[in-house]
Amino acid sequence: MPRTRWDRAALVALPAYWILLFVATHYPHVRIPGEIPQSDKLAHFTAFGLLAFLYWQFARARRSPLGPRFVWTSSAVLIAYAAVDEYVQQVFGRFTDVMDFVANTTGIVVVLVALEVHRRIAAR
Repeated sequence: MPRTRWDRAALVALPAYWILLFVATHYPHVRIPGEIPQSDKLAHFTAFGLLAFLYWQFARARRSPLGPRFVWTSSAVLIAYAAVDEYVQQVFGRFTDVMDFVANTTGIVVVLVALEVHRRIAAR
């Protein structure tokens, strides 16, 4: 199925990163010296933006049709995951923060829209 090394890497990178992201957001909160004191929104934006990027690359490597429909469905899947991820953190002694969810969602949407715009420009 995959043609290149990058395609094979994309097929491994998404599951590995998704597991890492889940573990990182669900371990019990431990105070780390020098950690970001208040706003970790950029970290949320980046982490979930990277998840969206890897999701796109995974689909591309599997030769799934990419386009507006893919953007909508993958947005729905990833945003639903972001909501569940943020909510379930309570079980692990962490806190649910609506603004973290907003940052997660923004990262997902910005990356998927940018990739779709890039795909359309490249198709011309």
